[in-house]
Amino acid sequence: MRFLSNEHKGALLAISSGLSYSLLGYFGVTIINEGLSINNMLFWRFIISSILIALIIIAKFKRLEIDPKEMLIGILLGVAFYSTSSITYFLASKTIGTGLSMVIVFTYPALVMALNLLLYKATITKAYYLATTIIIVGLVMLTDITNYKFDIIGISFALLSAALYAFYIVFSKKNKLPPLMSTLMVSIGCSLTCFILAVIDGSLMVPIALNIWINILGIGIICTALPIFLLLGCFKYISTEKASILSVLEPVFIVIFGLILLEEKITMLQAIGVAIVLSGAVITLFSDTTNISKRNEGAF
Repeated sequence: MRFLSNEHKGALLAISSGLSYSLLGYFGVTIINEGLSINNMLFWRFIISSILIALIIIAKFKRLEIDPKEMLIGILLGVAFYSTSSITYFLASKTIGTGLSMVIVFTYPALVMALNLLLYKATITKAYYLATTIIIVGLVMLTDITNYKFDIIGISFALLSAALYAFYIVFSKKNKLPPLMSTLMVSIGCSLTCFILAVIDGSLMVPIALNIWINILGIGIICTALPIFLLLGCFKYISTEKASILSVLEPVFIVIFGLILLEEKITMLQAIGVAIVLSGAVITLFSDTTNISKRNEGAF
């Protein structure tokens, strides 16, 4: 990617992260429908991610000099924010459906902007506010939320998931670990959280069926290790606001995968929703940059 500017590198990484996340609902719901609890499913998801990243690090590097304090921060980010965001998202999906949950959760870019304003007095370009509003309108049309019932508990889970993920993004920017090591620490933190919760609710078990393991490998590698790494990597080049807005392209990729892989049909309203979401992303892509704190340039 030498021919790309830093801004374009960051944008490409953020969009790729959204692409990788787009199969999360498919893999996760498939595993849950096979009888695994949310906590047990997420435990195996993050264990697979941890093992994969650890093997890559061991194979690629003979010696690592990493600040133990930063490693602990990375684990705590997984425990406090990423794992809890994942748990509340799937709880919301079970209660109000994946469509409405998606619309609510993907309001997190607005929360990211609010947190950066409150915590760091960040200067945010007006184009980001416009893009976020446009994308939310597009998501509503894309999902057709009129088919879903109002459930305060499910909506609360979705809002909590959005808030927790926003905190994760904002605080991850400050972590000085290289993206690969940071991904490992987050995955370890998430696996610890989900292991404890699965033990508490008595649902911890080792899956036996091959099809379950195929889906676990899919959610652990494609929808966890890869997108976390890509998202953390993009923070070297672009702001958390821009990264979070661009990663919201995930629902568009979900529709595309549905058309290609599942031969699903798309309504005119959904097609308009896709176009609106894409227009919001384009506005973000070509908007003025904000001040970006440089992360560790020695990423691996």
